[in-house]
Amino acid sequence: MKKHVLPSLISILALFAACNKTPDKVISINPNELTTADQVKIGEAFQLALEANTDKFPILDAASYPEANAYVSKLFYTMLNTAQVQHRKDYNWSVHIIQNDEMRTAFFLPGGHFYIYTGLLKYLDTESELLGIIGHELFYVDSELLTERIRQAFGGVLLGDILLENPVPDLPNFVNDMPMLDFDEENVTAADAYAVQLICPFLYEPSAIKKILAKAEMEELKPLWLKTRPAPGYCY
Repeated sequence: MKKHVLPSLISILALFAACNKTPDKVISINPNELTTADQVKIGEAFQLALEANTDKFPILDAASYPEANAYVSKLFYTMLNTAQVQHRKDYNWSVHIIQNDEMRTAFFLPGGHFYIYTGLLKYLDTESELLGIIGHELFYVDSELLTERIRQAFGGVLLGDILLENPVPDLPNFVNDMPMLDFDEENVTAADAYAVQLICPFLYEPSAIKKILAKAEMEELKPLWLKTRPAPGYCY
């Protein structure tokens, strides 16, 4: 069995101290050239493929579970409607809860579609921790890093075909891998700093993510969210 090593809380504490052109029609797409409309179009394609797979992604119906959806949505839009979020008025933002207590993670699709599993919601202890997760994930979509990471993982052909409205038969398979899409240490650190700055103006604990790390340090089975967002010091 591999030994799991979580990052030193010293480095985490140091981080939280900081709290005070339309692309040509080509097959390979450069994410730096994507317009807001392109991001939205890509996100819509991903969302349609994801929500068509009800077996893998059983989404809680908002009408059947109004309290849970309203609670997560309220916290989500609290984070979203701040001046730091550059694309807060550009994307078709939406919030979805996926019913799976075994999956402890959350992720975005391009264009502002946020998905969080019941397993992660039950794992978290405080609102501050949930806000930390939301703020962290917002960084990837607001910075458009998410689209670049998708290009790296699945290829520019995928994005080009979506934008050119060509058939993308492998899209459902790519969407199935979105919960496991990982980011490198540099971008994870930037996402943590972004989350702290989002939370700072509110009466919440800005360093709540370090509490998630401390809790996970005592466990043999780490949340998938931590495995795909490795901060410096992680070793899996």
